[in-house]
Amino acid sequence: MPSTQVAGYSVSQTTPLNISVEEAVVNSKRSSSFLLHMMVMMDPQQIKSNEIAKDAYQECLQLKEYLSEQLWSEFDTEGISSVQLALEDLSLALNKYEMTSEMIEGEWEFVDSSCCVPTC
Repeated sequence: MPSTQVAGYSVSQTTPLNISVEEAVVNSKRSSSFLLHMMVMMDPQQIKSNEIAKDAYQECLQLKEYLSEQLWSEFDTEGISSVQLALEDLSLALNKYEMTSEMIEGEWEFVDSSCCVPTC
C-alpha cells in the first residue's frame, strides 16, 4: 500500500481513483446531485434495494474519501474552497441516504416537530 508524507506524517493512500482533483470536484457535484434526486423520486422503501442508488452511494463514498485525502494537496484558497464545497455536497447526499436506509431498517423514526417548535 503506497503512502505519502502530509504535514510530517505518513498517510496511506487508500482510494484507488486515478483522476485529478478538479475532475473529482466535478464528479462529486454530479454524483451527489444524482443521488439526492434519486432519493426524492423514489419511494423510501425502494432506496435500499435499488442497485443504481447503491452504485451512486458507493461512488459518492469513494469521491468523499479521495477528496478528503486530496484536500491536503491544495495550496490556493480557490482550490481548497472548491474541495470543501464538494465534500459538503457529498456529505449531504451520503447522510440523507444513510438516514433513509436506517429509517427503513427501523433505527430512526420521523416525528412531526411542527407542533412542538414555535414558528416565528
